[in-house]
Amino acid sequence: MSLTRPQVAVLGLVMSAAPALAFTPLPTLPTPPIYNLCVGYVPTLQDCQSGATFCAQVARQAARTNPDAACNLLVRDAALDAAASLPERTVLVPVTRNASGQTVEPDSATKPVAYIEEDANGRSMSGLAGFLLGTSHRDQTYFPATSQSAGWIKFLRALQLVGWDNSGTTIDSCQEYVHEKYYDYSVFEFATAALGTDYRRIHSLAFAVAPAGGAVPATAIGTRAIQDPVQRGKDGTPIQPAIQFPSGAPKNEFFTVPAPAQGKVLISASSRDRVVPLPGIMGGAIIELKDLHRDLNLYGTVLPTAMRTTLSQGASYYNESWAWHRGMSTRNASVLDEKLYALDQLQEDFAALIQQRKDRVAAIQAELALRFRPIPGMLQAPATDTPSHLTGDEPQDPIITRAYELAALDDVIEAALQQAQARGCLAFQTGKMPAPCDWSPKRFARRVMNLYQGAREQDFQKCARYTRDDFADLKAKALVHGAVNFPAQDYTTSPSRLETYFTRRDQYLRALSASVGTMLDPKTAQPRLRWESGDSYSLGNDTFGATANYQVAVALNNVKHTPDCGLSPEVTGSFDATGSALGMSAHLIHAQTQVTQKRADIDLDVLDNTVPLVDVHRDLTLGQFNIVSGKQEKSATLVNAQTTFVIVVVPVTLGARVAGVVGLDYRLTAEHKVTGTTECSVTSLGVAGHVEPFARVDGELYAGVDLFIIEAGVKGRLQLVHAAVPLDASAWLTSSGGRLKLRMEGDSHLRFTFLAGRISAYVEVGIWPFESEFEQTLVSWNGIKEDVTLFDHAFNVDLVDLRSLL
Repeated sequence: MSLTRPQVAVLGLVMSAAPALAFTPLPTLPTPPIYNLCVGYVPTLQDCQSGATFCAQVARQAARTNPDAACNLLVRDAALDAAASLPERTVLVPVTRNASGQTVEPDSATKPVAYIEEDANGRSMSGLAGFLLGTSHRDQTYFPATSQSAGWIKFLRALQLVGWDNSGTTIDSCQEYVHEKYYDYSVFEFATAALGTDYRRIHSLAFAVAPAGGAVPATAIGTRAIQDPVQRGKDGTPIQPAIQFPSGAPKNEFFTVPAPAQGKVLISASSRDRVVPLPGIMGGAIIELKDLHRDLNLYGTVLPTAMRTTLSQGASYYNESWAWHRGMSTRNASVLDEKLYALDQLQEDFAALIQQRKDRVAAIQAELALRFRPIPGMLQAPATDTPSHLTGDEPQDPIITRAYELAALDDVIEAALQQAQARGCLAFQTGKMPAPCDWSPKRFARRVMNLYQGAREQDFQKCARYTRDDFADLKAKALVHGAVNFPAQDYTTSPSRLETYFTRRDQYLRALSASVGTMLDPKTAQPRLRWESGDSYSLGNDTFGATANYQVAVALNNVKHTPDCGLSPEVTGSFDATGSALGMSAHLIHAQTQVTQKRADIDLDVLDNTVPLVDVHRDLTLGQFNIVSGKQEKSATLVNAQTTFVIVVVPVTLGARVAGVVGLDYRLTAEHKVTGTTECSVTSLGVAGHVEPFARVDGELYAGVDLFIIEAGVKGRLQLVHAAVPLDASAWLTSSGGRLKLRMEGDSHLRFTFLAGRISAYVEVGIWPFESEFEQTLVSWNGIKEDVTLFDHAFNVDLVDLRSLL
């Protein structure tokens, strides 16, 4: 084996990259009189594994340099015995570390190893009670476990399903409605819950074949869909709209880079940093950058011509289907699953880069739209000069800052594409040659789950809005007003009947008030002037964990009993997240926002609330159009911990790190204009903008060893918390034709990936030919990955009509 300098992220494998992360050596050997205390001491295997006593530490210290030391012999013999009794599989071999702290390149890319899967009994999950996906992920967390509490959870879920089956097609909750509407998928999902992250078994379950003389299993959703593409609900009704795989999908994730395009924003190199608006074009501008080092286009990454041509050829390449997924499995059958998953990880990292680019572009466009909106009597807003971004002495124009960030991201995107090209991911395989970058069992499972999860969550949330999970009114209450006349009937007899109720309820609400019907709450039929959402979630085990909670709201206060000038639009939001590793936790982020047309209060603290990044507390002047905007983020290692694991029988020191970026992006405007001599002659009053707290934090492990005969390494990475809660809101009161019109828009999303990934420890014991290899999965999570609409409402109504209903 050849020794090399430490390497990071080789084949997606994570290793320690700096001496600061090296493991603490054992204490210097004591002086001879103290050392004599251990004369005659004979260590046990447990002593060698734990080093819990002074003499055990002495024995482990001796084993660092002497291959024949007692601990080396005990661990080696126990490892050889253990290997004979464990299952075996072939895995990728990572770069490892020996007892001297040197990194060791593998002498073989793959090896057969004895392996142990993760113990699922230590997992926990709570929260997301307001979402269907909360139930799905509780099942995925606890169904693989064998503990008494997990068994109780499985029993209750099974009892619930039996009750639903016994009730026929009658539904009495939103959860039962979604289960029965998407019945073909629901059966498959429930069967996969116990499979955890074994994506190959999930794929095999989907494409199971009929046994001799039998029928295709109900859980074989792929095989059944190939035979009959129409999937149905429990009552036999086809799922509408039908769930379809994408057509014209990119060859793989590396072909999703947006191409440069012409638009109303130009970015160019210059002798100074400044933003010049384009006359008459809202949001149009020329952004000049003093230190621009590459061609930069707001709408797409500028790349070498040959690479861009290749990417264009694969941008719309595959027409996915159930048969296509089965065929790709056959095509890649000769490729080790773990290699497929390593390439998946590269693509997931790349997709995160593309999303960051989209976010930067959206932030620049929104800032330009706010700053350079048309102003009566002016041809254009003035250009804004800013100091060079290199000085660091002056506050930066956020547009300039984000433009430089965009250039840096394009550097990273191009480098990642070059790495992908070297790995063969940009090549076009012919015939039936393997295409390992284009398909894996994991990508199949994720694709299927995401397709159905999004549609089902939308239906669940709609049901919750219309019923609050109280179905009493749906069984015997008429919907009668004006021209609308729907006699009392039972809408709970099937999912399709419930959807008929949703449609009729909308007609009834419009009949109640033609002018403000869009403001009426679907459940209560009363005007609603506040939209809010909040929840919490917590996942993890003893190795890694994460929690988060959020609250967002948009409201128009003081509508009924105050003069028009007392109306108060308000936007509020909060987001908190924590991350933990090996029992140590850190408060990652605390963001708090409250904005009205008169005041903005925005706070962002990170690192256990010890680092304030944003501290805005500002009164907004009456009669002016105000802008409060900015973006702040912090990159840091948030947790650094260390412990000793026993991998099979081998003591391995593991260091854990939680590191990443947390921050807040905000763009807010407020306005309060009056006419005449009294403050209550309102011309325009409102608040609008965008607030987005975010955290992108990963968990990593590093391996070290104390025994001469052991080498150890760690593979994989965990997306611990990749979450954002963007809130966009607008509430305005304007005078039109002598009457006041109220326009209100509000939408918020929960975008997050939580505990997604896999980390395993690889251990090699002994010296050839007396050598054994082991691998143990330490953390393996499907992860919660979703973009959920929390609320999305818009209306424009007459204020007099609204007040008449309050």
